[in-house]
Amino acid sequence: MAGRWTGMGWLVLAGVACGGTQVAREDFNTPVMTQKGPDGTVQQTTDLDGDGQPDVWTSFREQKTGKDQVRRVMVHKAVDLNRDGRVDIQMVYDDQGDLVREELDLDFDGRADVVRHYRKGKLEREDVASRFDGRIDIRKFYEDGVLVVKQVDTARNGHFDEFQYFQGNRLARVGWDRDGDGKPEVFEENPAFTE
Repeated sequence: MAGRWTGMGWLVLAGVACGGTQVAREDFNTPVMTQKGPDGTVQQTTDLDGDGQPDVWTSFREQKTGKDQVRRVMVHKAVDLNRDGRVDIQMVYDDQGDLVREELDLDFDGRADVVRHYRKGKLEREDVASRFDGRIDIRKFYEDGVLVVKQVDTARNGHFDEFQYFQGNRLARVGWDRDGDGKPEVFEENPAFTE
């Protein structure tokens, strides 16, 4: 796969996956099809590599902004990164165009390994299946897009038992849940944080 992609191809793909603007080039064929969806959205498919199969699926909701003016707001985008026909990145947006949810399939097995939740476009929570088994073993909470708490399932039993607390992007203390009630009872301060 790497042999078929030029540096420019990866830049275009990254831009499309992140909601950016497509780069047009004469030697880069990107067929785009647009149609109305059954729910009234405008659905657009893009074939980035020209193999006849779509790689990017985008849905827009049309909003009237004036007498004869319509603005398109993206409400959903899905991307097939490795060209196997399955979605690897999926993003859901609200009616204002702010990102609400993002799902990433990092090992291309058809299951999301990272799910990010946003509020008003800012990251609020991130769930990670770091062992790629479909089970969330890391959960991160953010305030104004800054990490404040990271919960880890170190015992691999489906329960978070380690709680890492951050202040100013620095680890301040760690807590452990020893009795399985979902709350830490034992804490240790990070000595490097107070120095």
